This record gives sequence, C-alpha cells and structure tokens, in this order.
Amino acid sequence: MLHKAGKRILIVLGILAMLLYLFGCRSGTDGLQPAEDPVQEESGQSTARNVVRGSCGEHMTWEYDRISKTLSISGSGDMVTPERFMWSDYVIKKLVISEGVTSIAADAFYSNHRLTGELQLPDSLKSIGDFAFYGCSGLSGTLTLPDGLETVADYAFTDCSGFSGIRLSQGLKSIGREAFSGCSGFRGDLVLPEGLESLGFCAFYQCEGLRGDLLIPDTVTEMGSYAFSQCGFDGVLRLSAGLTEIPYACFNSTESFHGDLIIPPGVRQIGFQAFDGGGFDGSLRLPEGLERIDDYAFRGCKLLQGPLEIPDTVTEIGVGAFESCESFRSLKLPAGLRLISRSSFRSCKGLSGPLELPEGLLVIGDDAFARTGFTGELRLPEGLRSVGRGSFFQCAELTALPDLPESLEHIQDLAFFGCTGLAGALTIPDGLYVIGEDAFSGCSGLSSLSLGANLRSMGPGAFAGCDGLESVTVLGEIVPDYYGQDEKEPSFPAGCRVDAAPGAREYRQIWEREKQESAPGPDGEGLEAERDVPYYWTDSLRGEEFRGAGIYADVRLQFSEGRILVSVNGRPFDETAFSADPNDEDQRVLCGPGFLCRDLRVTELQYEQGKESRILTAELTDSRGQPCRIRFLTGSEEALYRSE
Repeated sequence: MLHKAGKRILIVLGILAMLLYLFGCRSGTDGLQPAEDPVQEESGQSTARNVVRGSCGEHMTWEYDRISKTLSISGSGDMVTPERFMWSDYVIKKLVISEGVTSIAADAFYSNHRLTGELQLPDSLKSIGDFAFYGCSGLSGTLTLPDGLETVADYAFTDCSGFSGIRLSQGLKSIGREAFSGCSGFRGDLVLPEGLESLGFCAFYQCEGLRGDLLIPDTVTEMGSYAFSQCGFDGVLRLSAGLTEIPYACFNSTESFHGDLIIPPGVRQIGFQAFDGGGFDGSLRLPEGLERIDDYAFRGCKLLQGPLEIPDTVTEIGVGAFESCESFRSLKLPAGLRLISRSSFRSCKGLSGPLELPEGLLVIGDDAFARTGFTGELRLPEGLRSVGRGSFFQCAELTALPDLPESLEHIQDLAFFGCTGLAGALTIPDGLYVIGEDAFSGCSGLSSLSLGANLRSMGPGAFAGCDGLESVTVLGEIVPDYYGQDEKEPSFPAGCRVDAAPGAREYRQIWEREKQESAPGPDGEGLEAERDVPYYWTDSLRGEEFRGAGIYADVRLQFSEGRILVSVNGRPFDETAFSADPNDEDQRVLCGPGFLCRDLRVTELQYEQGKESRILTAELTDSRGQPCRIRFLTGSEEALYRSE
C-alpha cells in the first residue's frame, strides 16, 4: 500500500512540475497570453524567452519584443509576409521600420486595433499594399507619407480614425479604393501633390475634418466615385484640367465649399449626384463640349447663383439634375435638347423671366419646372408630345399659353395647377387627346376655353377653380368625357356651360358600346396568374399602376389578385384575368380574353424593366388595319424616348 501511495505522489508531483514549466516561464512577460498576443514559432526563428524573430522578405527580418511590445522590421527590398494578417493580433506599442524597406505587404497589420502610437515610415518606402493598415484605429498623430512613396493601394488606411492629420508624399502617383476612407480624425488641409494621376473610389470618403481649399492637380486624369463625398472642406474647389468625367457622387454632401464651381473644358459627363448638396455660393460654369448631366448632379446646390447657361452640346439632362437650386436667376437650355427629365428644375425658385424651350423638344417630364418663377408667355414648341404631371405646378407668374402645338398629345395631371397668372383665352389643339386631373385647377384668370376636335377626356377637377370660365366650346363632333356638376370633382367650375353641336355624341357612350359589342366569352377566371415564388419579374406587377402614354394617357392598368383592372379618365372601365410565367424569358403578360383600351382590344403585353420606369407594351392593329403600339409605364414619359 505504501508503495502504491508513493507512486501516486510521484505522479502528482510530475504533473505539477510540468504545469509550472508551461505557465511559470511566462511570468516574466507581464502575463502575456496567446489570445492577447499570439506568437507562432516558425522554421528558423529564434525562440528566446522574450523575443520572437522571423523573416518577411528575401533580405528582410522582423523581431518582436514581448516586454516593450516593439515590432522592428529591418533589411531591404519588398516586404513579403509568410502568412496573411501577419501582425494583426500583436500588441504593438512601437513599430520600427528601417530604411531600406521599399514596401509594406498587403494585410500586414489588418484591423490591428492594438497597434498604437505614431506611424514612422522610412524614406525608402515606395508602396503600401492593400489593407496594410486597414482599421488600425489606434494609430495617432499626423500620418506623414515619405516623398519617395508612389502608391497607396486599396483600403490601405481605411477607418484609421485615430490620425489627426495627413501629409501626402510629393512623389505620389496613385491613391487606391477607400485608401483613406473613414479617417474621420484628419484635421486641417489636404495638399494633393503635382504628379498625382489617380484617385480611387471613396479615396477620402467621410474625412469630415479636412478643411481649406481642395486643389486637384491637372495631372489627375482618373477619379473614382465618392472620392471626396462627405468631406468638410470649407474653401474653394479647383478641378483637374485632365478630367473627362466627374464621376458618381464624387463631391456630394460637401456642404461647406464656397465660391465658383468651374467645370474644366475637357469634361464630357457629370455623373449621378456628383455635386448633390454642395455649398458653392458663386456661379456655375459649364464647358462647351459637355454632353451629359446625370440624375441629381447639382440637386440642392441652393447657393449657386447667377445665370444657369447649359451649353448646346448637352443632349441629356437627368432626373432632378438642378432640383432645389434656389438661387439661379435665369435659364438657357441647349438648342438640341429632346427630353427634359422629371424634376430637372423643380423648386428652382429664383428662376425668372421668360422660359425659352428649344425646338425639337419631345417631352417635358413630371414636375420638371414645378414651383419656379418664370414669367410672361410660355410658348411650347412644335413637335412637343407630352407635358408631364405637375410639370409647371404653381408657376404663378406665367401669364399665357398661346398657340399650343398640334403635335401635343396630352397634358398630364396637375400640369398647370395653381398657375394663377394664366389669363385670357386657351385653345386646345386638334392633336391633343387627354387633359389630366386638376391639370389647370386654380387658373382663375382663364376667360374662355375651346376644345379641339380629337380631345377624348378631361379628368376630375381639370379646370376646377377657373372661376373666369363661363362657357366651354367643343369644336369636334364628339364630346369628350368629362366630370359633370353632379359628380364629386367636376371638370369645370360651377355654372360653366359646355357648348357642343346639337345631338353630338359622347366618347364615353361610344367606348361603352364598343366594350359590349366586342366582349369575348368567359374571362378565364381559371388562369394561373400569380404564384408564391422567389422574386421574379412578375413580382413587379403586383399592386402596381401603369399609366398610358401618348394619346392613351387617360388609361390606367392596375394589377390586383390575378386580374388587370382598367380605368379610363379615372372611371372603372374593364377588367380581365391575366397570366404571367416568372420563367418566361420574353416576359409576356397574357391577358386572357383581353381588355378594351378605349377602342382597341389588348390580349398580350410585353414587360420591360427600364432604368427609370417599368414599361408594358401592346403591339396591335388599328381599325384601319395599320400597326400601332400602346405603351404603359410607372414613371415619367421621357423614359420611353431614352433609346430612340
């Protein structure tokens, strides 16, 4: 028994000795634990008690002192780390990189929040790799990049929020994607060196503490989207003469810039939201040769002032391009402009004087000039087809609409709502088919109204509040559909008389008779319409309303629970079951027995997802045997003409 007990004691003592060896030897290193500061032994490196060494390049070594938390890198040439995220988990209070080192490897210190202090980089350094110091938020002081440095690669210093300033290398050629994005601690000026060639996507995104002027040298030929978005510069902006494009959101939400905004002569395109919300308070100078101003490019630049002169070389002005630019005083549109997009100049309250629209204009988009201050007569050019919804909403200083063009097919809902200055006679041309809901509501100065021969419908409240109208003359043989005094929202003010030829027929009666005579058999209630499937193109139909275009602007299609509900001039008119296969590459909507679109029966629709709108197209043959097309869309009508 004693022999066995002694044996047990020896075993216990052996275990205690082993534990003491394993853990006791770390007692001299401040209790450093692997989870805190993992140090991996590698082939050929020293395993001295408080120092770990290894190689990180052909002629380069590293040494880490566990006591002082110092990492020293010495040698020459490019850094090549044997593993990714080489020092990401080390506690580093001091980083020493010796002269001779020419590059910092990718991911070398990735997301090391315990790398602290100021970063001293050697003059021999030529490049800093992708993600090299990404997320190293413990670094502090001014980040000084040595003058021999040429490349700061993608994400090199992203979210290094502890830096208090930045000095760029005088030899710098390239700044990568998000290289300094989120360095919110930067304060003071940013001096971009002559010789810099490219600035990547989000290069300085959200560097809110940067101040002063931003002078982009003429050597810069490439600049990424969001490059200076949400920066705090409070001086002037000078753009590089080497640019051909101002990219997507490059300077959006830079609210503290001031002075003139001068676009260089070589720029051909100004991108989406490029200067959205900018604080510039001088003039805007756009160069001859500019071709496109994309959506919301200058939206909310409320302090830009003086005349807004858009060169004749511009062929496209995007959605909301100058929306809420409140301080411009006059507008010159390019001579060759075909489309004015939705909300292009909405709420440009300072615009005044006559509005001259270019010949060749096809569409004025929804809300295009809403709440602007243009004065005098508004002459719509021959060739114009569409005046969009709310396009001149509350333009109270307009005084007359003389000689509306024969090419005009419709005037959409709210188009001239609240244009209280419009006065005198208004003649609707024979080519116009539809006047929308509240289109001229509140135009109290109108004194007479003549309706052209082909007008099909006038929406509810179309001329409500036009108290100067005592009578309306119908020039055609058929009276258009309108809302009478016995309905909820009459098209004309109380007491207004509608004068038509004795015995004249009404379009509404003709459409109802056509619907009854052409009604097919069973409406296909058994058709499989909508199924519970992952998202497909068919999901874009559910609950959506599509507006007719052109001469069918008063027709609406509503998709609901496997059926298409059709209204004309706001009145329920027809309905049918539909089917649509989510896997159909042709994206066809089969309309069962079909529905009547005023006077033509539609049995199939083709779906298309456009940039600004969803579109349905019906290819038909009219009563004369001629091919025709009816289109329906969810957005503003200029979307139909983008590719033409």
